[in-house]
Amino acid sequence: MSTLLAHIKIVEGHEEKFENISRELYEKTHSNEDSVIHYDYWRGREKGSYYTLLAYPTYLDFLITHQISDHHEAAAGNYGDIIEDIDLEWVDPVEGASKLGNTEMQEVPDDASDLAKEYGETHAAIIQDWWLALRKA
Repeated sequence: MSTLLAHIKIVEGHEEKFENISRELYEKTHSNEDSVIHYDYWRGREKGSYYTLLAYPTYLDFLITHQISDHHEAAAGNYGDIIEDIDLEWVDPVEGASKLGNTEMQEVPDDASDLAKEYGETHAAIIQDWWLALRKA
């Protein structure tokens, strides 16, 4: 499994545009991806701050089914210069306090597209050592 919390900061004045594009991406993700477990957007406490929580059965489901899909690439291209900052934080569930499985990284196959390989480097699931010490399974 792989679970990611994206922290997104939008350029002031572009919140409505961001939300419209995010609605489109949410709809296309849920209608085109059989493997999506969780994919939602939230507004944060600070003006222009948003969060997206994504969960997929495997890292490669996230990367290939979602991140480099035609619908994601098309929608993400519409964001243009409205995203001021984005921080992708891989998260790991606490066993017995979440229904999700442990976040794991997978190698991108050698025969994957160049875009998949690029995202495999820039969006790699980073497993924290301290998680491993606390995992029960």
